[in-house]
Amino acid sequence: MAAVTCIERAGLEATGIREIAREAGVNSAAINYYFGSKERLIALALESTLDQAFGEVLTDFDTQRASGLEVLPALAKVLEDYLVHSTRYPRIAHAHLHDALVKQSYEGPAVKRLNAFLEELTLRVAPAAPHLSAEELRITLAQLWAPLLTLGMLPGLFSAFLPLDFTQEADRRAWVQRLLKGLER
Repeated sequence: MAAVTCIERAGLEATGIREIAREAGVNSAAINYYFGSKERLIALALESTLDQAFGEVLTDFDTQRASGLEVLPALAKVLEDYLVHSTRYPRIAHAHLHDALVKQSYEGPAVKRLNAFLEELTLRVAPAAPHLSAEELRITLAQLWAPLLTLGMLPGLFSAFLPLDFTQEADRRAWVQRLLKGLER
């Protein structure tokens, strides 16, 4: 989708109707006619990427489990995949959480989807962590997901301190294995 491409290239604030229209090969009036406004088009574009960000993680997890993997190895696999994709599109991740980051508003669709996603993930992971209370599991999953979100928006934030390349399987695997320590006995 042209709007997603423009957001990733220039950022949410710098993306305008003209840029989206140029990327899509249409005129600006067509965007206004079909979507009503730039805000509506961007909201729809970001909603579609939320499906990919959270819905596909759960689907991939379920697929890994159906293939015979235990809970924690399945979770490790999907987290590694998530890390590759999220660090590839930092401006989209930032756009998802724009209102939370800039306005301290937590009512947006991304925050709601994140929390619903974590609820679903909690149900799937709970059998592998019977030693954790429900609250401890929720805290652990929030602690696990927070750095993934941070790295998704700011992939180079720690590069001077810790030069990891998440395109490299060994770096991803080491990062994810350390994250999963909180779920182990």
